[in-house]
Amino acid sequence: MAKRSYKFTDKKHTKQGTISSILGLAALILLAAGIITAYGLEGGAGPSAALMGFLSMAFSIIGFVLGARGFHEEDAYYLFSKIGIGLNGVLFILWVLIFVAGM
Repeated sequence: MAKRSYKFTDKKHTKQGTISSILGLAALILLAAGIITAYGLEGGAGPSAALMGFLSMAFSIIGFVLGARGFHEEDAYYLFSKIGIGLNGVLFILWVLIFVAGM
């Protein structure tokens, strides 16, 4: 027989952390779509790939800030804040490396 465990708490996930994780996922999808578009058109993707890249970078910056602000909420679970900061931080570093490599 399985042991049941109950949690009696009013804690919830932070809203800013949840939004941060969603923005990180959107930034990852936009980054992948931009790279696939640019690679598929052999570097001639033009404004569409540039817009996807710009939005991806903007989403990662905003998501990182929201994830950090999520830690200021009290009595909350910080899982999504941690995921958002990690994902958005890695994506921003990746964008910096892409820009440096392109110079």
